[in-house]
Amino acid sequence: MRHAAKPFSRTTLVLAGLVVLAIAFGGGAWTHAAFGSSTPSAPTRQAGGQQAGAGQQGGGFRGGRGTTGTVDRVDGTTVYVKTTQGTDVKVSTSDSTTVGVTQQGKLSDLKPGATVVVQGQAGSDGTVAAQAITQEAAR
Repeated sequence: MRHAAKPFSRTTLVLAGLVVLAIAFGGGAWTHAAFGSSTPSAPTRQAGGQQAGAGQQGGGFRGGRGTTGTVDRVDGTTVYVKTTQGTDVKVSTSDSTTVGVTQQGKLSDLKPGATVVVQGQAGSDGTVAAQAITQEAAR
């Protein structure tokens, strides 16, 4: 009697598994690049233990807890950030907002073109009330 042919050889199954792992790794790397931050020198933590990175809409984290982009300008206590999608996000700050620029900094340390991670709660008008702003290292 002849044996029925197997639908997939062992080699095919191993290669399919490697492809799945590569896709999972690539998805993780993309997620980290999109939502993670490059290792800041001082850890930033939000009050109440909230994490940045929920529900992105329109380039900023509207309804979420933060945004990432480049500093367009600093006007008094307001920072304007342009996201990678080209959306402008108005960021309000307060005396309790921490600003990190590879070391503890001030709002005046933020310069146009710098890449920043803003952590805070977005209001109904899209303005983010910053609890922390961290400038990423230049690449």
